[in-house]
Amino acid sequence: NIELSALLHDIGKIAVGSAILGKPGRLNERESFIVRKHAVVGEGIVEQIEFLQGTRSLIRHHHERYDGQGYPDGLSGKEIPLGARIISVAEAYDSITSGCPYREALPSKEAVKELKRSAGSQFDPAIVETFVAALTV
Repeated sequence: NIELSALLHDIGKIAVGSAILGKPGRLNERESFIVRKHAVVGEGIVEQIEFLQGTRSLIRHHHERYDGQGYPDGLSGKEIPLGARIISVAEAYDSITSGCPYREALPSKEAVKELKRSAGSQFDPAIVETFVAALTV
């Protein structure tokens, strides 16, 4: 389920306009609200497909933060499904190293520093440690 969930985790962004997704600057409050809904929208999409039922929770919770400051439900620590905690770290690494409209890509070494800085707040420290170890193998 983790692999399939990782592939589909942002499927809810289909409901977010390309103008918002490709915006080069900071999102305003309304735009941020629309983007934050994508996790719940994504869950709603896969909910309708029988063989994707095992992905629902991971898609819904991939933006939860280890410290409880994430969305959509404000879960923290081990309340967040393990697969969602893994996807969160992998997505952040990919985003940092790939870049986006408002930020240039950074090298892997810098991405690893950012993940480590965010371990314990945004990310599960054990997941970050395992992910970083896997990168260096």
